Amino acid sequence: MDINATKPVVLLFAGQGNPVIGMGSDLWDTSAETRRIWDCASDISGLDIRRLCARGPMTRLVQTPVQQIAVTAINTMLFTLYRESHGDVIFSGACGHSVGEYSAFYAAGALTLEDLFRVIHFRSTLMHDLSLASKGSMLVVKGCDRAGLTALLAQKGIEAEISCDNSRKQQVIGGTLTALRDAGQAVAGAGLECTKPGVSGAWHTRLMNSGVQPMRDFLAGVDIRPPQFDVLMNVTGLPETNPEIIRENLSLHLTHSVQWTASMDHFLDKPAPVQFAEISNKAYLIHLLHDFAKFTSEMAVHCKTDGTVSGVK
Repeated sequence: MDINATKPVVLLFAGQGNPVIGMGSDLWDTSAETRRIWDCASDISGLDIRRLCARGPMTRLVQTPVQQIAVTAINTMLFTLYRESHGDVIFSGACGHSVGEYSAFYAAGALTLEDLFRVIHFRSTLMHDLSLASKGSMLVVKGCDRAGLTALLAQKGIEAEISCDNSRKQQVIGGTLTALRDAGQAVAGAGLECTKPGVSGAWHTRLMNSGVQPMRDFLAGVDIRPPQFDVLMNVTGLPETNPEIIRENLSLHLTHSVQWTASMDHFLDKPAPVQFAEISNKAYLIHLLHDFAKFTSEMAVHCKTDGTVSGVK
């Protein structure tokens, strides 16, 4: 399966949560540009990203400062290869899940490569420090929408929050370890399935409150340009072109829910059909799209490490 050049393409960039040993290893020496991306990620973070992705250990790879840099490097390289091999494609929009939002802004020309990794390095270190202080966690809950899960948590008096509204059949909740333990029991009691993602904190919850101002202060010194095509922001589920509002939304991103359902509805409700191209080490955003009534399998592809694309059922 390949991209139809007559239809506009919406780029979907992965976030953290699904790290595997060996991810991105086949991208290291693909071209001079992919080597430059790996080098930039390693130089700015001070980490040997190649070695950590190739060998782990997993206990290190799942740590936020490593995982976010690695995911961003892989996203950036896959996008570069895809763009080089599909020069006739017209991009009509992009959306990145959680940390993937920064990859989307890079793809749209709003951030330079160096600034992309500078921001990710600062953000991931900040989030790691906050997670050590707050001791929070997250759970992926399948089989319910935001309203239903919110009502269940309120009924049980559980102080967990909706971190990601992924679809009408999947939510992610975050909170303290006690709140997540109680939430897990309530969810199981309601006959819903839950799993723990490979993250080390309660992202997109009030446990990250003290990180918002430092994020604002750092982003104030980053050159953000208006994106060349629509980038839907996680905080609102809507496109934004004003650099100042982009900075503020990226800061609030630490504590606000990821509005993925609203973002996908925005693209699916367009009068002219779009094609989705997932940019990720392993396809999972496409699978979420199957929860949307207006989506069909023919509307999406996954960008592979050789620059080609494939359909995902």
